[in-house]
Amino acid sequence: MERYLGTFEVAKFCHVSPGSVFRWIKEGKLQASLTAGGHHRVEVKDLIVFLKTLRISVPAEFADQEKPRMLIVDDEEEFSHMIRWNLEEEFSDILIEETRDGFHAGWQIHEFRPHLVILDLMMPGLDGFHVLEFVRAHSEFSGTKIIAMSALLAPEVKKRVLDLGANDYVGKPFDLEELKERVAFHLGISTKKKVKSDDIKRPKP
Repeated sequence: MERYLGTFEVAKFCHVSPGSVFRWIKEGKLQASLTAGGHHRVEVKDLIVFLKTLRISVPAEFADQEKPRMLIVDDEEEFSHMIRWNLEEEFSDILIEETRDGFHAGWQIHEFRPHLVILDLMMPGLDGFHVLEFVRAHSEFSGTKIIAMSALLAPEVKKRVLDLGANDYVGKPFDLEELKERVAFHLGISTKKKVKSDDIKRPKP
């Protein structure tokens, strides 16, 4: 869940007056939303970016906000747990959440703001194709990386997924070590074995 701060809290972290914070917001230097009551609210993630531009140390209580966040979307609970357990073993600093269907995936993506989504295509109700379309239809999620996965291995399925905006595609069943490498590549973090951009498979035209 995202955390929001008022202008007085932001002023405290930046060691300035609330008036300075209001001016930053008015000038567009600091992103903020406006409540129904007319009060400005700043997301912690936006404050972190702003603090870094000012070369101000990020408070320790915001440490989790800087960790890579990943969402696993798969209706098979045991399979999803298996992926999560293996990735948490490999990457101790990743924050991972799970959801079982496409409807909740949309809500989770909006609230959790994952940097990477591992998305199963074949789910009851709202399938992975629709989730992918939803994510790419909203510019606020333009930076969200998506690894689609499915037992559907036909070239036309892979092409459709990538055309819809997925960053990568893995077929089921897959090699866990390969998945770890792809996760590391898309999050820009380290794993035991490096994966290069040329190694990311793409369907032939």
